[in-house]
Amino acid sequence: MLIWQSELVAGIPHPVAVVRVRGTVGGKISALRGRCEVTLMRKATNGGLWFALLIAGYIFLFCSSLAAEDVKLREEAIRLMEKANQVSLLGALSSYRMETTFRVHYADGTTREGSYSRVLATSVGMREEERFGDFHAVYVHMKDKWAYTSLWKEPVELLELREQLPVRLGRFDQEDVIRSIDDASVDGVAAKCIRFDTQFGDKLQANEICMDPATGAELRWRVGDELVENFSYFQVGNLWEPAHIVRSVRGALQMEIDQKITLLQGAVDPNLFASPTGTWYPVWHCDTFRRPIGISTPQPPPGNAGTDTVDVVISGYIRENGKPQTLSILSSSRADLNDEALKTVAGWTFQPMLCNGNPGTQRVEFVVHFQGR
Repeated sequence: MLIWQSELVAGIPHPVAVVRVRGTVGGKISALRGRCEVTLMRKATNGGLWFALLIAGYIFLFCSSLAAEDVKLREEAIRLMEKANQVSLLGALSSYRMETTFRVHYADGTTREGSYSRVLATSVGMREEERFGDFHAVYVHMKDKWAYTSLWKEPVELLELREQLPVRLGRFDQEDVIRSIDDASVDGVAAKCIRFDTQFGDKLQANEICMDPATGAELRWRVGDELVENFSYFQVGNLWEPAHIVRSVRGALQMEIDQKITLLQGAVDPNLFASPTGTWYPVWHCDTFRRPIGISTPQPPPGNAGTDTVDVVISGYIRENGKPQTLSILSSSRADLNDEALKTVAGWTFQPMLCNGNPGTQRVEFVVHFQGR
């Protein structure tokens, strides 16, 4: 399943890519661990909103038929998925305001709350503001410049939040095998549920994504250990967006999100897009781009507890010197392996990303594999 988290905005440049990097074992860059080939999420270098851009790899709308899969069944599954993208991707709106509040649930029973807002006026620019705990940041993007109050220090919870906004969407790739499309009810709403298998390393995952046949909007995303449920859809322009989102992992509640999106009417106050610090920085347009290249990315030594693999996903940056920095755990089912995973990635080396032939900083999601541990 290829993540299609597209937030492309006309006229607003976002030159730095976000990629997921696996270590030596596997050797792929993938947006959903091990299941897609290349996905770049382009963003401003200020840690603000990501703008996903699929630039290489498997980008076919209609993948080749797979073994033990009905061609017409796959055709219908792709149609339903494309419809869900069509009715919810915000790129169809030129000017809008998004206001979001969220609550993060931790394993020890504690919770923390935060907020995120975005104002986009394509002819002027975009302003984002986010709060979580003691963290507060403002980012302003213009066509040829940008400004920020905080850089490279964004909490991982905010990174996870934006992966869900405005709704988690995807596209099928060559490792997904469609098994059935069934009529169902999702929280009282009639639904069409696509049930499909995904080859994930040496494991076969049974997944399900459900759509509302009336609007085409996605109601439920159950892929691997993750369950995302979308409630109370509202219409904005010609799009449909969920007012409430609930994300769980391995049955444990992780995050609750409430969002409101409204169209901007009339002229926009230009003071809204003033630099929050009084300083502006130029935006670099990458006419030529090369992602980071792994030089040394060894995985931890395997253990003696069988062949099962535990993946720990780490968020961070590959800086101009090729060193990973500002590392934090993004996803892990084994807290006892987190410190070792962080130390492992901290020791990796890369050739940095190149923009117009010049080295730059790139946000990356690193995947560390623990086998038999």
